[in-house]
Amino acid sequence: MENKEKLNKKEKRIVLEPTVVVLTTYLLLLFSKIIDITLINRDNEYLSVVILQMMIFLVPAAVWSRFSGEKYIRSLRLNLPKGDSLIVIIAATLAMISGGILLSLLFGGLESLSENFSLYDTFISKDDGTAPVKLYLILAYAALPAICEEFVYRGIICHEYEKGGVLRAVLLSSLFFGLLHFNLHNLPVYFFAGIVLAMTMYATRSLLGAVITHFLYNLFGLFAQPYINTFYNITGSTKLFVTLLLLIFLASAAIFCAEASKLYKKYVLRSYSSSYRAPEIKGFEKIRNSYIEVLTKPSAIACYAVYIIALIIMWI
Repeated sequence: MENKEKLNKKEKRIVLEPTVVVLTTYLLLLFSKIIDITLINRDNEYLSVVILQMMIFLVPAAVWSRFSGEKYIRSLRLNLPKGDSLIVIIAATLAMISGGILLSLLFGGLESLSENFSLYDTFISKDDGTAPVKLYLILAYAALPAICEEFVYRGIICHEYEKGGVLRAVLLSSLFFGLLHFNLHNLPVYFFAGIVLAMTMYATRSLLGAVITHFLYNLFGLFAQPYINTFYNITGSTKLFVTLLLLIFLASAAIFCAEASKLYKKYVLRSYSSSYRAPEIKGFEKIRNSYIEVLTKPSAIACYAVYIIALIIMWI
């Protein structure tokens, strides 16, 4: 009788989908867009950006982790990346930068080269050249976004969807990461960035490996993005500019794959335990259905709705 009662309790227990965390971050980010006008002209703008990011990402992530059990945090690969992961991280960063610019050109045209770095098209970085402001920018626009976003999307979301295989975790986490930025014409850029970051995490077996890559990418956006247009003018040719970017992308992607392969060989030789859970879903049809099931959950549909609402608000 006691065993039956325990089973009944388990059946009645509400199981939340990981997309609930995603939806929460979307809603909080959308709310921040509504109130950003009251923040932009304040003297404590950077402090406000820091607080908002912690509320948008870390609070929902902390609540989810708290109710997922004491050992949950340990499963999110919070270990430091090994020294032999450095080349992978650098190659991933270069691939993200060059690949991102190429996609921006493809979907946004040459005008995208002159765009200023911003967070979610809401908070625009302002650099007056002084050291304190640069430090604020590095913290508020480079370090904190990398930590917060990676903890949610490469940490929690990848971990939750690994039961369908690493590919499912990579693609679904990248999709929701792309939608997070509420930018339609740059959606392919963010989706691509999500894939590279997820691959970096799995290659280095460290969430912090993805955090470092994301941080370096943000630093480039903050301080080097304005010089991309200058570099384009120096080349004097769109074809030459695109060719150089393509060569950088192909070279960095090749180095990434080669170094990642070396790392996995080391993992096998050292008999390292797997850094992800073995897939519980097997067979093409079942795996395909597992994608559809996730994407058609009420919380996932709500994410799409919030994304569309955000696009409408920005368009208006």
